[in-house]
Amino acid sequence: MNPGSPDTKQPVIYFPGLDGTGRLLYRQQELLDTYDVQCESYPQDRPQTYEELADHAAEQLKANHPGESAIVLAESFGGAVAITFSLRHPELVERLVLVNTFARYPRRAIISLGGWLGKFFPARPSPPRTRPFRSYFFFPKDVPKSEQDEWWGRTADVPMKAFGYRLALISKLDLRSRLAEIPMPALVLAAPNDKVVHPRAGRELAKLLPHAKLLEMPVGHGAMVHPDVNIAQLLQDPSYWESDNASEMSTK
Repeated sequence: MNPGSPDTKQPVIYFPGLDGTGRLLYRQQELLDTYDVQCESYPQDRPQTYEELADHAAEQLKANHPGESAIVLAESFGGAVAITFSLRHPELVERLVLVNTFARYPRRAIISLGGWLGKFFPARPSPPRTRPFRSYFFFPKDVPKSEQDEWWGRTADVPMKAFGYRLALISKLDLRSRLAEIPMPALVLAAPNDKVVHPRAGRELAKLLPHAKLLEMPVGHGAMVHPDVNIAQLLQDPSYWESDNASEMSTK
């Protein structure tokens, strides 16, 4: 990952999920080797808007790759940042890969409660004893415990209050009416066994984006560490990027 220095490789901007660390692409080695990956990280000590997060990424890209557009990769919470980035800076976006994400979170009662409870989250990290409970929602059974522990270890310093800030943003989010304004080709990956973001949110994204294709894979919410997910290969597979005015579905 080379977030701070120019590179001759094609740029990829990665918008992470609720953790906001940008540390969870470590299993996507082919992507990291092939592209100049700009891993965004979100402030952990204060709330920020989607617009502020998107504009920060735009400034970084312009500094590192003047005059170039980027592939935008996002998962979960980061999907709304990617959509906002595409709306505010369309000249900087070549195409999008949106993983287990949403334009509006589908489980409204849960996210409304989470947005309210988040105001009371403490400024300390989540206790390690809660990892098995969290893993149930994030990972399918074919992701080994050692991989799950690595994932949680890389985000162990994120204060719970930061999750609260982002849950509040999600609870108010609805970008569905703006999706028709995004002309870039997009690949939407939705996991039918995702227990965090219901796959109907990804299907809705693929339906409303003008030039999107839908790929369904049973890889759980933490898709970036699943052995069947190779983002670099998806980017290089022309079948996902052929010009098409209608959304298409592919299942693996």
